[in-house]
Amino acid sequence: MTTGFLVGMDAKSTLEITNSFPFPAVEAPPTDTYHDSNNISQLAAAAPRSKANGLYQNEMIKKLREVNVDANNVGWYTSANLGNFVNMNMIENQYHYQKELNERTVALVHDVSRSSQGSLSLRAFRLSPAFMLAYKENKFTVE
Repeated sequence: MTTGFLVGMDAKSTLEITNSFPFPAVEAPPTDTYHDSNNISQLAAAAPRSKANGLYQNEMIKKLREVNVDANNVGWYTSANLGNFVNMNMIENQYHYQKELNERTVALVHDVSRSSQGSLSLRAFRLSPAFMLAYKENKFTVE
């Protein structure tokens, strides 16, 4: 799984993505191959809302502005396989972005397996205001 953040501009009714930056790699000492890969996947999935990556994003945006590049955090991206990406990490990440940064931020999903079949598979998502409220009030479950 690959995750990172997106920078660009929110120009009226168009969200322009101009750059993307991967989050630093998540590494853990190997002990049990199955559980470690599972654990690393979970850490990578939660990366968009980690405090360290929030600082990393802010630092990268600061550096872009120093060289006169218009850069605002407009969302985050993740990779998926066969359309399998909607899970609690996805929802929690997008909720975090829309609540903490800007309600117009997006989650951009690149489906690697579908793209390998001949056409680029990119999809952008936002949580609706009704969903944001239900999630905030703990009226949402995955069951």
